[in-house]
Amino acid sequence: MKYSWKTFLNEKKESEVGIVACLNDEQQFLILRRSPMDDRAGQWTMPGGHVDPEDGSIETGTVRELREEANLTCKISDLVYLGSPKEKKYYFLTLKWSGDVNIDKPNPKTDEIEHDDYKWSTIKEIKGIDDTNIPIYLLEKALEIQKEGEE
Repeated sequence: MKYSWKTFLNEKKESEVGIVACLNDEQQFLILRRSPMDDRAGQWTMPGGHVDPEDGSIETGTVRELREEANLTCKISDLVYLGSPKEKKYYFLTLKWSGDVNIDKPNPKTDEIEHDDYKWSTIKEIKGIDDTNIPIYLLEKALEIQKEGEE
């Protein structure tokens, strides 16, 4: 089968990614470890993923990804935009969610378990992890937002 360059470029087109920093009262963030099925197996990340066309917005996709990856729910109105360190990658903070973390549910589209571990970690602990691309400056911004909300 022969492919045109146009087909190749359309297949490689990247969609937006929405990522959630869940911050608890102990100043810990929820992080997830990618399972062996992932090409970045063992890497620690925060809940999030690609926004699907049917989501209708980055925020809706971000809330869906939080539910799919961590079994937590939050309202779009509880998301606070933190920043976009890379093109089409949007980070949000939530201080309000419900549910208990569960990473054992398979992705509804791929039927694969995307993560094999989770933990609540401070910025200092996250800085000590070798295999992560979590932007620390956005976590620091999240802590500032949390502190402002307490005042």
